[in-house]
Amino acid sequence: MMPSRIARALTLGSPVPAGLSPRERGLLRLHLLSSVFSGFLMACINLSDATLAKTLNGSAFQVTLLGLLAGLSYIGALFWGEAMRGRRKAPFILVFAMIGRLGIGLLGLSQDPNWFILVMALVWVSDSLIVTAQVSIIRRAYAPEHRNTLFGLTISATTLVRLVTMVALGRLLDWNEHAYGLYFGAGGLAGFAGAWFLARMERRLDRAAGDPGADPPPRRVMRSDPVADAYRPMGQPGLGATMRSVRESIALVRRIVRQDATFRTFERNFFLYGVAFLSLTPVVPLFLVHDMKMDYTQIGLAKGLMGQAGMILLPPILGRTMERLGPVRFCVGVFAFLALFPLLLFAAGAFPGAPAIPLVYAAFACFGAGMAGVSLAWHMSSIHFARDEDPSSYQAVHNVLTGIRGGFAPLIGLALIQTGSKMPAFLASAALLLGASLLMHRLARRGAHPASRR
Repeated sequence: MMPSRIARALTLGSPVPAGLSPRERGLLRLHLLSSVFSGFLMACINLSDATLAKTLNGSAFQVTLLGLLAGLSYIGALFWGEAMRGRRKAPFILVFAMIGRLGIGLLGLSQDPNWFILVMALVWVSDSLIVTAQVSIIRRAYAPEHRNTLFGLTISATTLVRLVTMVALGRLLDWNEHAYGLYFGAGGLAGFAGAWFLARMERRLDRAAGDPGADPPPRRVMRSDPVADAYRPMGQPGLGATMRSVRESIALVRRIVRQDATFRTFERNFFLYGVAFLSLTPVVPLFLVHDMKMDYTQIGLAKGLMGQAGMILLPPILGRTMERLGPVRFCVGVFAFLALFPLLLFAAGAFPGAPAIPLVYAAFACFGAGMAGVSLAWHMSSIHFARDEDPSSYQAVHNVLTGIRGGFAPLIGLALIQTGSKMPAFLASAALLLGASLLMHRLARRGAHPASRR
């Protein structure tokens, strides 16, 4: 089956751009396979907070801690962004996929909430590395005029699988919620397969000539044991090499933030969105389980069917929109629209006569549509701003800032919960999202938003 037919099947008919080279079509096939298998794992991750709150009776603090570790894991990009710069990404991807994605099967060893949090932290750490590596592979794989649209297609494929899996997983958890370790372990195996196909993309690129948007020549080529090279990313043994890599990573982040004023302002505004989003990580699962009294099937429908529908249908369309507008102007509308998510949850909980469950479903429908745009901006803005540099360095900066806000934003949600109501958290999140939209609008009016910088 041709990649275009695969893409149309997995994205409900979204068109594949004309003019793709045979090599791009082959890479798209691998990328779609990676996305499909990763979708199974993402479904498990998306239901992890509800599993902690509902099956394991996790406290508000433990649910908050899960959100904190998910955010803090991205600080690992501070080290790995520099370690991977100019090097092959596949060894890093495969080693971390073994640690985090296969490691999720360890959940079955214990039903202690703290063990659940620890294992999920490994999953998030590995994901931060894989996301950082992915942007460089995508830049090499596709010509600039196709890149955002093709990446949008792969997001749609991942989301379609995640949607179906989350609904099915919700039913399975209602049937036997204590078998979550088995279900999540199967998702981890699929996630490892997704990482393997992503690594194959880079191997195919390394064998090809004339790559569109190819990375700068690597400073060295890994020809020794890839596991050892990934374990010692600077190619030297000992603590000293590790500390040198950390220092170089810090210097890299400081240089990019200091020298690229537009990127710095963009990241500041994106930071506000992130605080708004992450502050709700402890609030939403507790709200669904304790306030709305939803079972796993209902949660799966909300987070899966309603929450993912927009992420299936919209990414290819939004990818073309982002190519036309650039990431700054694109985020103006996305952040403003996403404010509907906390506002509708507020309406579901604040007004006794309101149709609460339908409002929750509507909130997650808005969430999915908004996050389709955020996901594009989150992954692809680093390529836009990096220009001719290795985009994994810019993505590392983005991930580090994600980790920083992830280290405190869930605590804001926890503090607001302590007021005795979850409603203030929803209002605060909406205000931050609207503020981020206004600041992006100010940046766009300064004219620092060309749609293409290549």
